[in-house]
Amino acid sequence: MTTVSVTTVTKGAAPWRRHRCGGGGCASVSLSPRCVVRARASEPWAVSCARVFQWDDVLDARATAATGEDDDTSTSTTTTTTSEENAAHTAPTLMRGTTGNFIVIDGANLAWGLAQKLKSRFTSKTRVPMSAAVLAALDYEPWRASGFTTHAFIPREYVVGYVNSVCDGGGLSTVNAELVEYLGKGMWVNRRLMDEVDAGRLTLVSRDGVDGRGLRKADDLTILTRAKEADAWICSNDKFRDHRRERGIGFSSGKALKEFARLRRFDHNFLIPLEDDVISATVEASGWTPKVGASFVENYDGPQRRVVPEREPDAPTPYHAMPQRVLPVYFEPLPTDSMKTARKTYLERQGWSVSRIIA
Repeated sequence: MTTVSVTTVTKGAAPWRRHRCGGGGCASVSLSPRCVVRARASEPWAVSCARVFQWDDVLDARATAATGEDDDTSTSTTTTTTSEENAAHTAPTLMRGTTGNFIVIDGANLAWGLAQKLKSRFTSKTRVPMSAAVLAALDYEPWRASGFTTHAFIPREYVVGYVNSVCDGGGLSTVNAELVEYLGKGMWVNRRLMDEVDAGRLTLVSRDGVDGRGLRKADDLTILTRAKEADAWICSNDKFRDHRRERGIGFSSGKALKEFARLRRFDHNFLIPLEDDVISATVEASGWTPKVGASFVENYDGPQRRVVPEREPDAPTPYHAMPQRVLPVYFEPLPTDSMKTARKTYLERQGWSVSRIIA
């Protein structure tokens, strides 16, 4: 039987102080003092966004302005970009541009985001939360090249729990035996995500409530709290509107939380570029054979086991279990409408235009 040691906070180069939990999925994470040393001076919001989304035009305009007059920096950090921003009041301690290189990833939101993408793309009947989505964001190469540090938070049961709750599980008939292991007594573990916990890039958040009802919003509250502490970006399609009345997470009011989420949260998407016939040809050429279902787990001794010696010919294609080499899926961060407007306004203010070559 596999023994699992749950480490719920990062170690190594990540900007979160190490904290070991006794298996309960503790969400206690504190910032390391070295974060202050690594932080930068605040910069215009559009420039901060440009570093996240690789807006070369904004970065070029910023570099050109930096070589000229320096007074643009102080004015651009406090200038609003839309009529909507004029109506919204920034909290006194919140600056529009970030001061750090940290991106907090909403693991549950990404896992279900890719699950929904696969379901709609291939008209599948089931949705299975995907660990590949979390890793795609953690390993997003443009962020690494730009010096960003990524860290994900995810509910504990997505990594260690029942088969219907763990990522790449979904049920006894859909569990991906290549990534999920059976621990015994009805408990399963996603080995891929547990490796990220051990590597210090993923934090498990407990949803166990003291009142017996559970705290399904615990991971969202943890993400908001840690992002505010580190002045970090948040990668999530969740707008966090249902948390504006929460107290004790570092915001003075619901209005302050709304403004922080507007300035720091951005969307994401997943791209599946191949057509169905190309995917079928790739599967055949690769020789990949799916190991989907509890029948492929040797030590499974739980109830309702389906004794299937091999995959049934008429079984649905398990797209959720296909590795990246068979079904390429690409992560894509997306700016919000306010961020797009900030980009346009910043370029107009800097007088930037596309360079043209005159023959």
